[in-house]
Amino acid sequence: MNWAVAPGVPIDAVATLPESRPWLEPIRSLGVPAAFAAQDDSEHGLIPWDLTDVLFLAGSTKWNSSPAAHRLALEARERGLTVHMGRVNSRRRLRIAQAFGCTSADGTYLAFGPDTNLPRLLAWMNELHTTPTLFGDDT
Repeated sequence: MNWAVAPGVPIDAVATLPESRPWLEPIRSLGVPAAFAAQDDSEHGLIPWDLTDVLFLAGSTKWNSSPAAHRLALEARERGLTVHMGRVNSRRRLRIAQAFGCTSADGTYLAFGPDTNLPRLLAWMNELHTTPTLFGDDT
């Protein structure tokens, strides 16, 4: 799925909302799903659900794998939205993204040592599809 993320303010949910809100509808008007970059503390009513097609779990590395981010991912999925996680640079984080129900993830892992890290990343991706986790689809 292709989508475009509205601008935000890293790790600052309060500042991200007014920065992103004006961009969400114009992105949609181009026929492109609009992603909202949830930041630390976005769980406190700071997501414009009515204008959001994709929930992008941005924010700090600690926050976007936290129980609060997990609850937002579950809410997004209940609303029929796609969920994406940023800062996924390890096997553990890839498994967390999977457990949260994310359909995509990004990170810089491959950019550093691609000859070494590409085979590792491909093995992780294969593992996601072949090795069950302790978590079901409802985590």
